[in-house]
Amino acid sequence: MRAPWPSVGVRAALGAAVLMAAVGASCRRSDVPAASTTTGATTTIAASFSTATPTDSARASAALDVWRAAVDTLAERVDVLTAHVKALRDSASVTAARHAFSDARRAFKHAEIGLEYYAPSTTREMNGPALPEVEESEGPEYVVPPMGFQVIEEQLFGDDPVVVRDALVQEVITLQAVVRRAQTMLAAQRTTSAHVFDAARLELARITTLGLAGFDSPVADAALPEAVWALEGVTRSLAPWQWNDAAAARWQDAGSAAARALRAPTARNDADFASLIADYLVPLAHALQALRTARGVGVPQDRRAFRLTAASPLDAGAFDVAAFSYTPDSAAAPSRAALGERLFTDRRLSRDGQRACTSCHVPSRAFTDGLRTARATDGSALARNTPTIINVGLQVGSFADLRTAFLEDQVTDVIENAAEMHGSLAAVAGVLARDTSVVSQFRTAFGSAHAQDSTVTPLRIRAALAAYMRSLSRLDAPVDRALRGDAHALTDAARRGLNLFVGKARCASCHFLPLTNGTVPPAYQRTEVEVLGVPQRADTAGASVDADVGRFRVTRAAPHRHAFRTPSLRNVALTAPYMHNGAYRTLEQVIDFYARGGGAGIGVHLDNQTLPRDRLDLSARDRRDLVAFLEALTDTSGTQPGGSLRR
Repeated sequence: MRAPWPSVGVRAALGAAVLMAAVGASCRRSDVPAASTTTGATTTIAASFSTATPTDSARASAALDVWRAAVDTLAERVDVLTAHVKALRDSASVTAARHAFSDARRAFKHAEIGLEYYAPSTTREMNGPALPEVEESEGPEYVVPPMGFQVIEEQLFGDDPVVVRDALVQEVITLQAVVRRAQTMLAAQRTTSAHVFDAARLELARITTLGLAGFDSPVADAALPEAVWALEGVTRSLAPWQWNDAAAARWQDAGSAAARALRAPTARNDADFASLIADYLVPLAHALQALRTARGVGVPQDRRAFRLTAASPLDAGAFDVAAFSYTPDSAAAPSRAALGERLFTDRRLSRDGQRACTSCHVPSRAFTDGLRTARATDGSALARNTPTIINVGLQVGSFADLRTAFLEDQVTDVIENAAEMHGSLAAVAGVLARDTSVVSQFRTAFGSAHAQDSTVTPLRIRAALAAYMRSLSRLDAPVDRALRGDAHALTDAARRGLNLFVGKARCASCHFLPLTNGTVPPAYQRTEVEVLGVPQRADTAGASVDADVGRFRVTRAAPHRHAFRTPSLRNVALTAPYMHNGAYRTLEQVIDFYARGGGAGIGVHLDNQTLPRDRLDLSARDRRDLVAFLEALTDTSGTQPGGSLRR
């Protein structure tokens, strides 16, 4: 049964109770709201805080106590789940175990705000994807089997949970231990108001980008009720900052409206996700920001990809592209990006002086080349398709196999790759240092050279090119404007496609909104790889997997065989052909591949395919609508001299 969003009166009473417990005798009775009065559906708050309010630290401690209590409840619910799993024997016991699982998930969602903030690694063990985890720093053999709620969900909601009872028992016992560890971690934690509000902001972003997409409820398909439970966890955490004023009323009203909207659909596939995001969750995030401002609460002193001052990742300017780099000034001066743009067209970067970056990343083609795979310096075909570099700075890791961490390293790899530019950064620096015009531009971009340093260096060449690529971040497509509240930004078909993308087609569970790449929100600290089973050719039956082993070439870890970075879908309507090997010429073909269950649906046999193998029931109109949505992700404004490719 879904719990209702607490009423205004309940929230006020909860805030008062939490604060009284936290501050004890130091808080006079008049310092907290008087008891609320309720008549029918109408709730009023009889009194507000006096000027002698509890301290910032007392409120923060009260919120932390809420988190600790939520994890304690989670531990109790997991214990109950364990007992039910041990008792599995027939359909009735399976039903009871599934109900116990739902209760445990509700408790987890209440606790998620604090767990994700202060124990993210432990929380990933508790609720990570049901896929093996490669610990790359430990070597290719160190593969951690999946554990936690999603593994339990897959087995408990599968065809016959009784058959896998023994495995389920081991999983719930492991989950018990992980939850106990989380209890210990939170028991020793301290926090501040700034961090509590930041945790709430991140939880709202998590609901918007991951929760609605069913990222952590792929089998039970409980994304919408779980979103409500997560919202309950947020509102309980913020109870110490609630009293009778306009900021609190705005937050409470927005929360109640969001919860009602999330409960309204009878099934997830019936949900209007465009409306849930634009009309409810984004306004709720802004109401939270207004509440923080009204309470005089600042933000933590960190630098993150999702800016601490941004209310929602859907907002314009929500992302700090420099935070995806390894130095704060990597996307700093426009003069540096301007120098990088000049170098991007300079054929002197290649050994024979015949090839520039623009030879493959053609601005008029959204920085792709239109070929199935790129061409080597000798004209032969390379193994992989040329990707766009628009928004390339908004991800963790470069290349389809994530073999480099930062764009600077990507520059080195391409320039010094014998098949691509066959150059040498040291040699290029020497050539450019003899060009007075280039030297002058380097001085402008990097400042005067040190006495013992050259103006043009390999490191500065890398930095300038990377700065230019980072300057090509574009997040103002029709989809962006629609999710920010512009009701006229999308056609009806594109809006239906957006709802399919998040809902029935399940695209957003890998291509996370709003970036539509595989860099996982809301922390944006890692990029996922997936095994899709991409074929050599666009076959629909009897297909053979492409020979490229992907990330396995880098890590040598078995789960990474044929694994590739989840790319951004931004400007995808302009960047055909598709997939790492250019196997598909049209978006319609790509959608058909996914609808068939990836490689498994066309005859490719891979034990480690991560894409769900079940077929998607997509009608002809569904497919057209998905294409319309993908076309509405186009924004190439200002990315080339003399005009725009933007549709």
